[in-house]
Amino acid sequence: MFDSLSTQWPLLKQIVSHFHFIRPLWLSLLIPFTSIIYIKWRQETKNSDKNQLPDHLQSVLLIEESSWKKQLPLKLLFIVIFLSILICAGPTWQKQASPFGEDKAPLLIVLDTSNSMLEKDVLPNRLIRAKQKIQDLIALRDGGKTGLIVYSGTAHLAMPLTQDSAVFSPYLAAIEPKIMPVEGKSAYKTLPLIKQQFSTLSKSNLPVRGTVILLTDGVTTSDNQAFEDYFSHSSNQLLILAVGDSNQSGNFPLNMDSLNELNQLSHGHITQITIDNNDVIWLNNQIERHMQLSNDSVMPWEDIGYYLLVPVMLLLLLWFRRGWLVQWCIALVLMGSLGLYSPESMAEIVQSTVAQNELSTNNKQTLWSKTTQWWMNLWLTPDQQGQWYFDRNEYPKAAQHYQDPLHKGVAFYYAAQYQQAYTAFMAGIPDLQNALSVNTPNELEHQTNIDVLLFNTATTLARQREYLAARDLFQVIVKRSPCNKAAQHNLTLIQNIIDEINRLSESQANTGEVEQSQDLPENEPQTADGADEQVLESQIMKQTLSAEQILTDEKVAEKWLRRVEADPKYFLQNKFHMQTLSDKGNK
Repeated sequence: MFDSLSTQWPLLKQIVSHFHFIRPLWLSLLIPFTSIIYIKWRQETKNSDKNQLPDHLQSVLLIEESSWKKQLPLKLLFIVIFLSILICAGPTWQKQASPFGEDKAPLLIVLDTSNSMLEKDVLPNRLIRAKQKIQDLIALRDGGKTGLIVYSGTAHLAMPLTQDSAVFSPYLAAIEPKIMPVEGKSAYKTLPLIKQQFSTLSKSNLPVRGTVILLTDGVTTSDNQAFEDYFSHSSNQLLILAVGDSNQSGNFPLNMDSLNELNQLSHGHITQITIDNNDVIWLNNQIERHMQLSNDSVMPWEDIGYYLLVPVMLLLLLWFRRGWLVQWCIALVLMGSLGLYSPESMAEIVQSTVAQNELSTNNKQTLWSKTTQWWMNLWLTPDQQGQWYFDRNEYPKAAQHYQDPLHKGVAFYYAAQYQQAYTAFMAGIPDLQNALSVNTPNELEHQTNIDVLLFNTATTLARQREYLAARDLFQVIVKRSPCNKAAQHNLTLIQNIIDEINRLSESQANTGEVEQSQDLPENEPQTADGADEQVLESQIMKQTLSAEQILTDEKVAEKWLRRVEADPKYFLQNKFHMQTLSDKGNK
């Protein structure tokens, strides 16, 4: 119930701020009609008071009607006249929707592609469900410019503002955490891309009062500050779709507290993902309402007064009845109007039932655990709860409660969940590129935790047998802090492991046996540099095709086309990596 009130409160604020009358001069008729009703009321009151009985006998001998029954037809007449004048004045608070797709508000979708979006508290996982919701929203909008921005440790424009949904869909399907060049969770890095996309619309004389939808499971303090600075001085609105289930536990639970704080600071609107399309419909209504209320649209204001004709007609029907049966008619009218109301709680009950059937039994919480969690929330902060579990060697539970990335990663590390620990440590580094580019520790005196996060990240990589990445990161740490003996010791150990693996590879490569080369799986850790194999030119067949050969020979053309990669995933991956290297080179 409180969730529905919170979602309706922004609508009430918009109605109050934009409410006016299209034909306000009709309201002047209220003065003469009110005067006539008042005079008629006084006359009938005087006629009823004309009685020869003394005052002390009137209360005993006369049967008077109750106060609300007195002159009931006159009261109803005043209500009918009042509503009729309001209808003529034309109350309104929104503009008519445009029938043309070009008038739809521009929409920028900001999608979180960090590793925490792979959590399965909503099936099949958060990222897939978020992409499904985006597809449903585009189909529901049926027009309008839509763009896609993805982010993790860096932010990239996956699809500029376009009206072609057929081009938009394959690029959206290709989005996954593996194509991102830098891991992390930095939503504030999307703001320059948002400004750039809306600035292109202003150059083409199109309205730039658009909407930004953020689909994520949590934000950081840096994100809150940056979004507050932008949206407090911008006419664009921010909508937040919280992706996840706050009632389920996991390695990276849905952080609704940070999202609610971001919603308040940016003056936006927030909703949580649902089983059905209620969240998508809500998002679409907010987009259209923002366009109608804030855009300088040429569409006229929508006359809402026509809806008042229904109660006026029902009240006028009462004059065809005899006697004082009017009160029963009013009761029936009120009961009928209340019967038309369908509470939204039924949908929530159905959603919760379906969600419980889909979720695995491992994530189900008992009544005792919910009661215990409620009691702990009264007295302890999430970080304090995590420390409480950590002191009792319950490291997985501690990691679920910690909000601080450093403590969360340490808890995952002690629980031997090294991939989750790596993700948590990376989330605590707001800008990995700047952190790696700094070579002197004096420039990071205010960021003492960065060194600890980098050291723990490198150690976590080594635990996952990612020796090359761990070695490179330890080298950066040694350059930043030459006096860090622990980093130097770990770097020596990692380098010895790599050298040993390289020697083993060389011994296998020099046996003289020619084996068919096989590509390692994408998730296979890179343990060493590998030995360079000397392969005879006769064993490698190089084929260079000219443009004439491709165009003249159909078989050659078909063979060449098969080599063309149709999946845009690799295109986006190369594009994002090139952008990251270009930005690093410019800095």
